[in-house]
Amino acid sequence: MNFYASQDRARKSTRWLVIVYLLSLTALTVISSWVLLILLRTLGFQSFPRGVEFYTLTENDIWLFAGVAGFILFGALISSYVKGRELSKGGRMVALSLGGRKIQPNTSDFNERKILNVVEEMAIASGMPVPEVYILPDESAINAFAAGLTPTDAIIGLTQGAIEKLSRAQLQGVVGHEFSHILNGDMRLNIRLIMLITGIEFVGIIGRIFTQSSRSSRRSYSSRRRSNGKGAGAIILAGIVLRLIGWIGVLFGRIIQAAVSRQREYLADASAVQFTRNPSAVANALKVIGGEAYGSKLRKTDTSQVNHLFFCQVFDSYFNFIFATHPPLEERIRHLEPSWDGEYLLPPAPKKTEEEKTAETTAESRLETVVTAAVLDGVVASQADSGVTNESVPQSLSEYDRLLEKIQEPNEAVALVVALLLRPTKSAETFSEEGAVNVLDASGFEGLGASVVEISVLLQKIGLQDELPLVEMAMPSLKSLSEPQYVRFKQLLDGIIQLDHQADIYEQTLYKLVTHFLDVHFGFSKARKVRYRKISAVAIEVQLLMSMLAHYGHAATEEAQVEQAYRKGMGVVGLSFERRARVDAYSANDFDRATEKLAHCSLELKNTIMQGLLACAQFDGKVADVERELILAIAATMDAPIPRIRL
Repeated sequence: MNFYASQDRARKSTRWLVIVYLLSLTALTVISSWVLLILLRTLGFQSFPRGVEFYTLTENDIWLFAGVAGFILFGALISSYVKGRELSKGGRMVALSLGGRKIQPNTSDFNERKILNVVEEMAIASGMPVPEVYILPDESAINAFAAGLTPTDAIIGLTQGAIEKLSRAQLQGVVGHEFSHILNGDMRLNIRLIMLITGIEFVGIIGRIFTQSSRSSRRSYSSRRRSNGKGAGAIILAGIVLRLIGWIGVLFGRIIQAAVSRQREYLADASAVQFTRNPSAVANALKVIGGEAYGSKLRKTDTSQVNHLFFCQVFDSYFNFIFATHPPLEERIRHLEPSWDGEYLLPPAPKKTEEEKTAETTAESRLETVVTAAVLDGVVASQADSGVTNESVPQSLSEYDRLLEKIQEPNEAVALVVALLLRPTKSAETFSEEGAVNVLDASGFEGLGASVVEISVLLQKIGLQDELPLVEMAMPSLKSLSEPQYVRFKQLLDGIIQLDHQADIYEQTLYKLVTHFLDVHFGFSKARKVRYRKISAVAIEVQLLMSMLAHYGHAATEEAQVEQAYRKGMGVVGLSFERRARVDAYSANDFDRATEKLAHCSLELKNTIMQGLLACAQFDGKVADVERELILAIAATMDAPIPRIRL
C-alpha cells in the first residue's frame, strides 16, 4: 500500500465533503429566509402585488429577503463563535471534562511509565514537543484520543484498558495515529464542523421560539385584519417549518461531520504508519480491539460532543452506517493489511512480575526509546538515502538514561535548560562565573545550583544532536511548574542569556523552543491562526531565511556553494526565480519578524518551507552546527514539526 497516496486521497475526499457541507448551509439559509419572508407577508408586514401567490418572491422582496438572511447568518455566526470559544480552551480542558487524570512525569507505575516512554518516542518521530498524557482510569475498553488545536496545547489521552491490554508496538501505532490528528489539523477542522452545526441549530431555535410563543402571538395579533387567528396560526406553522428545517440541517450536518471524520481516520492511520514505519503496529491494535470483549465502546464517560476525537468508535447505533465517526474495524485493517485473514487478536498475556517490569523499564524500554526515535525519524531516513552521515544513538546510553530519569522532576527539568545555556560556548572575555552563581541563587529554585552542576557533568557525554530533543522530552515536567514558578523560570533564562551581553543562535533556539510552547500552556500567548496558504504570500520571508541559512552554513570563500545551496532550497519551495538576499543588510529583528509571519502559514505550507530549508542545509552532504541550530530556531518559532537533523 502507498501510504502517501492514501494521505492525499483522504485529504481530497475531506475537501469535497466540506464543500458539500457549506453548500448545504447556504441552502438552509435561503430556505429559512424564504419561510420567514412568507411569515412577514402573512402578518401584514410586507405587501405583495395582487394576483401573486403569498409564497412567490418578487423583485420588491430582495432587500427584505437579504435582511432576513443576514439576521439568520448573524445569529448563526454568533452561536458558532460562542461554541468555538467553549471548545478552544486547550486539550487539558477536554481531558479533564472527560474525567481524565494527568499521568505525572515521575510516575513509578509500570503501565504509566510505559505509555510515557511511547509518547516520547512518537513525539520525536513526528517532530512535536512531548505533550502531557492523561488516562481515563474507569474505562476498561481500548481507546485513545488527542485534543488541542495546535501542538502547543495538545494532549494525548488513553483509557486504562488501552495501556493494560496493548503491547508496546501496538501503543506506538495508536499514539502515532493520535499525533497525526494534531499534525494534520483534524482538531481544528472538527471544532469548525461542530461550530457550523451549532450555527445551523440557530434556525431551529427561532422555530422553537415561534411555536412556544403561540399564545402570546395569538393575543398580539388578534386585533389585526387577520383577527380570525390566521396570523397566530401562521406563526405556529412557520415555527414548525423552521424547527423541521433546523432538525434536518443538524441531521445532515451530523452525517457530513461523520463522513469527514471517517476520511480523517484513514489519513491518520496512514500517517501513523509513516511515523512508525510499521503497518502492523496500527493494524494489530485494531485487531486486539476487535477481539476484546469490551472493544472500544466507552461506558462511563460522556463523549457525545467529542466522539470524533477517539481512536475507534465509542458508541453503538442502529444507524452506524450513517452516523459512525469511524470506519468499520475490518475496513481500516484491510487498508493497512490487504491480505488480512479476518482473524482478530487477543490481548497480551497476564502482567509480568514486578522484577521483570523493573528490568524492562530501566533497560530495554529506555534503549528502545532512543533507538526507535532515531529509526522512525523521517528526516533521518531521507538523509540516509542521500548519503548524509547520521549518528542517531547517543554515545553513552547510561548518561542519557540518567538524564531522562532526572528530568521527570520539574526542578531537574529547569536545571537541564539552565545547564544547556551555561554550556562552555559563552565568550570567556565577558562571561562571569560569579554572575552565573548569583543568578542561580536569586532564581528561587531550591538546590538549583547543585542540580545544574550534576546535569552539566552528564551532558558532557551527550552529543549536540541529542540536547534539544532532551529539552522536548522535559516539556511535560516544565508544564508541571506553577505559573509563578514559570515567570521566575523565564526571568532566570533571560538573566543567563545576558551574562555575556550577547545571544548566539543556540541560545535563541533554546529559549524559543522552551518559551514558545510554555507561554501558550500558561496562557501568556495564544496559538497562531492560519493566514497564509500560498508560498507567494511569504516569498520575501522565505527568501531571507534561505539566504541566511546558505550564508552561515558555508565559509566566506565558498560563494559558489552558497548560491547552489540557496537555489536548491528555493527550488523545493517553488521560488527558484527569487534572487539571494544580502544577509548583512538584515538584523536579528528582521529574522524574528520573518519567522513570526511564517508561524501563520498553513501546516502544509510550513512543511514545504521546512523541506526547502532541509534541502538547502543538506546540499553539500553534511549539516553544520549553525545550519542545524538555525533550522531548529525557525521550526520552533514557526510552530512547525521540528525536524531531527543529525550531525
